[in-house]
Amino acid sequence: MSVTLIVLLFTTKMLIIQSQLLTELSAMLTVLLSTTKMLTIQSQLLTELSAMLTVLLSTTKMLTIQSQLLTELSAALTVLLSTTKMLTIQSHFTDNFSGLLLSFL
Repeated sequence: MSVTLIVLLFTTKMLIIQSQLLTELSAMLTVLLSTTKMLTIQSQLLTELSAMLTVLLSTTKMLTIQSQLLTELSAALTVLLSTTKMLTIQSHFTDNFSGLLLSFL
């Protein structure tokens, strides 16, 4: 009977140890699940950030193109203004010259 009690006591101790180990394992699995959820959220946030950065890059490229077009438009308007001034000056000379010709006739 003594051997049976010793075996029973030993088995009880082993079951207590196994129960403690299962409790610790359960806690670790809870932490792992929480960490996995956090990593999933981080992954989703990084995906959204990547999409936003792609939009920002596209917008930056469009703004660069718009800036180049505005620079070219500014140059074209400068040429147009200069041409207009030259035509105005030519018109005045033509008017003055016509007036002189008419006065001689």
